[in-house]
Amino acid sequence: MLKISPRTAQTWRDEGKISFSQVGNKIYYKLSDIERTMQEYYNKSFAKK
Repeated sequence: MLKISPRTAQTWRDEGKISFSQVGNKIYYKLSDIERTMQEYYNKSFAKK
């Protein structure tokens, strides 16, 4: 969905940027948590003058 590498996802987990659940070797993310994180780090485009 995010089209990021597994290493980027690991880094974001380590930095506490995204919440997750782990069952065995599987990592799960709540869609609402991902959406909230994307809104938190959202930057509007800069208007050209």
